[in-house]
Amino acid sequence: MLPIIAGIEGLVLTARERELFAQLQPAGYILFTRNIADYELTRELTDELRALTTGPDAPIIAIDQEGGRVVRTADICVNHPSAAELAATGNSHLITQAAWYNAQCLYTLGVNTNFAPVLDIGSAHANALPSRCWGYDSQAVTTHGGVWNRAHARAGIATCGKHFPGMGAAECDPHFDLPVLHGTRDSFLSEAAIPFHALMPELPSMMIAHLLIPEIDPELPTSLSPALVQGFLRNQLGYDGVVFTDDLCMGAIAKRYTPVQSAVLALQAGCDLPLICHQATEHLEAVAEAVAQLPSQVLEPAFARIEHFRMGLHTRPPMTFLQWREYLDDLRHFNARIPRLQGATPGSPVQDY
Repeated sequence: MLPIIAGIEGLVLTARERELFAQLQPAGYILFTRNIADYELTRELTDELRALTTGPDAPIIAIDQEGGRVVRTADICVNHPSAAELAATGNSHLITQAAWYNAQCLYTLGVNTNFAPVLDIGSAHANALPSRCWGYDSQAVTTHGGVWNRAHARAGIATCGKHFPGMGAAECDPHFDLPVLHGTRDSFLSEAAIPFHALMPELPSMMIAHLLIPEIDPELPTSLSPALVQGFLRNQLGYDGVVFTDDLCMGAIAKRYTPVQSAVLALQAGCDLPLICHQATEHLEAVAEAVAQLPSQVLEPAFARIEHFRMGLHTRPPMTFLQWREYLDDLRHFNARIPRLQGATPGSPVQDY
C-alpha cells in the first residue's frame, strides 16, 4: 500500500492510471467535479477503483462535499446548502437532514469519505473560507459542526474535521500562497482549535491546514511540521485517528516543495495520508520510491491507522434510476426550505475543482 490519496484526471481511468494504481496500490483517491458528470458513470469509476485494490479493505474514496460553493456534484443536479446557510437557521433538525441528504448522494456514487465538516472559525478575510464555516466563534462551530458530523457519520460516511489547528484568521488563500498566522499552542487551544479538540472523540480523521505558525515551527508549514502534527495534535492532544494533509498541489506548498519532498516531509511529521490531487500520475512512482526509504517507525504507525480507518468504510448498492429521481425531487424540496445567504463571497480555486 502506498500511503497517498491520489486525484484522478477525468470521468474514466486512463490506461496509465489503471497501471499505476494496480501496481502501487494507493490507500485512496479523491473525486472532484472533473470526475462527476453522470451518477451511473461515477459509480462505475468508483467500483473500478475498488476492483483495482488488493487486500481485504476497500480503498478510501473521498470527496470535498461540504455544501454551498464546495459541492462537486452540481453537474448531476445535486447541490447542498452551505454550512453558513444551515447555521443561520439555528435548527439542528435541518442540519441533520442536510447531512443525511448529502450522505445518500455519496453512497450511490460509491464515495465512502467526506472531507468535511470545516471546523475553522469564520472571519472576514478572503482566505477561501467565507460561507464554508459554521460560525464566527468556537461555540457555534462546535455546536453546528458537531450536529452535522454526527448525522453524517450515522448515515455511514466517514468524516474529516478540517483544517487543524484552525485557519479562520488567515489573511490569504493557501491555494495561492502560504498564510502566516501567529500564536502558541495555548493560544490556539483558547479559540481556533477548540472545535477540533471538542469533537476529537467523534472524528475518525482530521486534515491539516497549510499555514506557517512561527511560534510553533518557524520553518516548516503546519502540514509538514513534526512540531504541529506529532507534537501538538498527536502528543499533546492525544489524537490517534487518521491525519490527512490538505492538497500538496496548492500554491502554499507547491511553490516551495515538489510533491515528492512534501509527501515525505508530511509522513515524517506524523501525517498518515498526503493528498496529491492534480496530475498524480506524474508523481506517484517517484513518491513511492521515496516513501519506501522511510524507516519503519514512520510507516508502521501510519499503516496501522490507515488499516483501522479503512476497516470502517462501507459500500452500498447504488440507487435505481427511479430512486435517484425521487432523491433529486426530495432534495430540491428540502433545499427550498433553506434561505440563501445574500452577498458575494471572495472567489477561490476551491469552488472550481
